Formats: sequence, C-alpha cells, structure tokens
Amino acid sequence: MIVLSKFNTINNSYKPNTKTHEGADAFQRDPVQAWLNMLFSSFLENQYYESSNSQMQRFLELTDKVAYKYGYPFVGKAAIFVRNELGMRSISQLTAAWLNDKSFQEKRNFYKGFMHRPDDVAEIFGAVDYFGGKRSHALIRGSADYLSSLGAYQITKYKMSGHKYNMYDLINLTHATSRAICDFKHDKLDTPDTWENKISNAGSKESRDIEWTRLVEEGKLGYMALIRNLNNIMKINGINRKWILKYLVPQLIDGNKIRKSLIFPYRIYNAYKNLDIHNSDIDYALSLAFSKATSNVPKFDGHSAVILDVSGSMEDRISSKSTMTLKDIGACFAATLILNGSNVDFIKFGSYAKRKKYSAIEDAFTLIDKISANERCDYGTNIGPVMDIMHDNYDRIFLISDMQIFGNRYSYWYNIDRNETQEWCHKYGKIMTYSFDLANYDNQLEPPSNNFMFLTSLNDIVFKYINLMESSENIVNIINSISLT
Repeated sequence: MIVLSKFNTINNSYKPNTKTHEGADAFQRDPVQAWLNMLFSSFLENQYYESSNSQMQRFLELTDKVAYKYGYPFVGKAAIFVRNELGMRSISQLTAAWLNDKSFQEKRNFYKGFMHRPDDVAEIFGAVDYFGGKRSHALIRGSADYLSSLGAYQITKYKMSGHKYNMYDLINLTHATSRAICDFKHDKLDTPDTWENKISNAGSKESRDIEWTRLVEEGKLGYMALIRNLNNIMKINGINRKWILKYLVPQLIDGNKIRKSLIFPYRIYNAYKNLDIHNSDIDYALSLAFSKATSNVPKFDGHSAVILDVSGSMEDRISSKSTMTLKDIGACFAATLILNGSNVDFIKFGSYAKRKKYSAIEDAFTLIDKISANERCDYGTNIGPVMDIMHDNYDRIFLISDMQIFGNRYSYWYNIDRNETQEWCHKYGKIMTYSFDLANYDNQLEPPSNNFMFLTSLNDIVFKYINLMESSENIVNIINSISLT
C-alpha cells in the first residue's frame, strides 16, 4: 500500500465530471494514479460492477497514457517495484510483457532486474504469446542474464514440469549458460529437499496424501507452508480428530512459529475462509492463531477510526478462486487493530451508520463475524450518516469501501441536499485519511485534500509501508529512483 494522492495539486474549483456506480457525482481519476492503483492491487478478477475483461482493457489503456506522460522506463521501474517490493505477480508480469515490443534504453537490464523468480520468465513469455507478439531480443537476453545468475537450488526448485514453458524450455530459448545450468542439462544436480519437490515427485494422489501426512507429522513444513497447504492436508485427515489434535493443532497455535514466520493475521483468516472441510478443532486453532499473529502487526499510535462499508457491493469476492469478500478483508483489518491493542473507534455503514465497541478478548473469528454483520445498516452506500456520528479528533482515519460513497446527493434522512465531499473536507481535511479502494473502479471521488490518500488492496502491505504512506515523498519520485543500470 503506497500513498497515491500526491499527483494532483488541490483545486477546489474542480467540477464533477462523472458518476459513481451508485449514481453520485464524482471525478474521473488521474490516469497515473488510477494506473498505479491497479498495478499495486488488481488481480484482474470479476468485480461487482466491472468484469475482468473490462478491467484488463482499462489497465492497458491506462498503461498507454502513463507511458506517454512518463516514458517506458517509468513503466518498467513501476513494474519492478510492485513485483520485487510488493509481491504483485500477474499484473506486473503483464506489464513486463506489454513492454516487450517497446523501445527504450536499458531494456535488457529492465528484464534482468524484474525477474524475481524463474517462473516470472515463463509467465512473461506466456503473456507475450497472449498479446500475439514475438519475444524481443532484450527480453531474451535479459532473461538469459537472470537465468545464468541462478544457483543449482533455484534451477532445480523451479523445473516447472508440465507447464507451457518449463526450465529446460527457458534455458534453450534464451541460451542461458552457467556451470549450474550445464549440470542441470546433464542431470547432474540433486533435487533439493523441499516440500514442493517431495509433493511434486510423489506421483499418484495416494502417494501425495502419504507425503503430506508425513511432512506434518515430522514438522517439516514451515508455518507459512502449513497455512498455505492446510486445505490439502485437511482433505486427507479432516475427520481424524486424534491425528489433528496430536499433529496439526499444536503447530497451528505455536506462538514461536507464528512470531518467527512474521505471518500477518489476514493470511490465517484467508486460509480459514478457503477451507473445503471445516473441523471445529481446526477452526478454533486458526482463530487462536489469528489472535497471536496480531502481535506481528505494529500498533498504530494515537486514536484511529476504522470505517467499514457493509453495503451490498462489499459482498463481492476478491477473486474467483477465493471465498473471501471485500467486506471480509475490511473486517479482518479492523479485528487485527482491535486485538493488537490499538486505540480504535469502529463505525460500520451502508445507508445508515452505527458506532460499535468490541472487546479485545473476544474470539477472533467471532469478532470478525460481528464486525462484518450489516446490523440493519441497509445496503446502500452513504458516507453522510457516518460523519454525523464521527468525532473530529482522530489521529488517522481508515476508510474501507469499494469507494462508491462520496458525492453531492439528495439525503432523504434530512430532506436536504448534502455535499458530502465538501463536508468531509471541512470536518476531517486535516486528519490523515487512508481510503482503501478494495474494488479499484475508475470513477472514484477524491476529496480535495492532501491528507486524503487513495490506497490499494487491504492486506499485509499496509503495515509494511505505513511509514512511507505518512512520509511526504512522492511515489513517482520513489519509482523513478530505481536504477535500470
């Protein structure tokens, strides 16, 4: 999550030039800001108001505009930043593939610097095929530079067998060369003793099931790997309560493992939500693990407000492969701050708003359910009632929504016209507001304040980059400082 609101100088004479999906007056967003927001957050999945195909088209159109304004090297540096610093994979790989047929200095170095893992090369090659293009010399040579720098462990770990482009294909296509590559081609490298290879080499489903069970019983899975593969493990042993209590639960609630893994609570809740088989012992263990993992999240100083949109559009899933909704993510974030001892004022809203007080000693998943419950807030999206019950002495405000909220709308609660944007700026313009744009639509409204910051998807990155968000440095300058030499 990065500050994105410093592209435009304040201009209070701006007139709304579009509508939100809720029908409120809004501004068309700055193309660079909108592009970076997509690059930093989008999984290009279907959303409540916008399909994945339309998002893809919008992103490519924005990429053209950003390249025209800032140049191809800036696009490349931004792709490097989000891939290597923020861990965004697919959309950054798409950006790297888009640059394949563009001409700019240090293009070969860009591709070498972009590659974070060997499968980045394979994905970019596949994306170039998707565009119907031919791999450029710079892409080939930059990929060769990267692959030639790999050690034996990375080469054998990422064989990518069964994929369109496997490691042998990449080596042959790029003509990468090194001692490790030579040994790999002549089958002289030992397969690394990783859980990935153990599972990959297990062969049949029965053999994989045995291997998963063994890895758990021998404690061979790190905490992150255990959480990521919990669904696979539960499909094998989900009804064996004795085995679960003996081997699985103790590892899931191990405070030392949780602390050393630096896992954030969001990852644990995501694993819980995506379980195909639920078991009361595992559900309780994950809830307890969530609470323990909040110690991995720094407390925010001062008094913070967390405002969560619980309207109908927030029921949209974050991706087709997940059961997590936008509202789940917001509730998870709020629960994390409550449980880690941050001083939080919580408000939920739809057409109406409610201030709620929750205990820091509650069961984590019960707390998340309570936070995300609509509680007769109704299913519209109106920020006006929120302002009626908020204080004006917060140190920061976290506004979590799909951002179809602001505008000059008729308010039937008061039977008056209400300019919510101006009202927000008047009351809270001096307070740092982090607006989490969970759906990343193109017609959001930014109140004219340097303290109102549009952010991207609400996950671990917000904690990692909170200092950057509160700094005065322009994100364009940060990206431009990346060297391609």
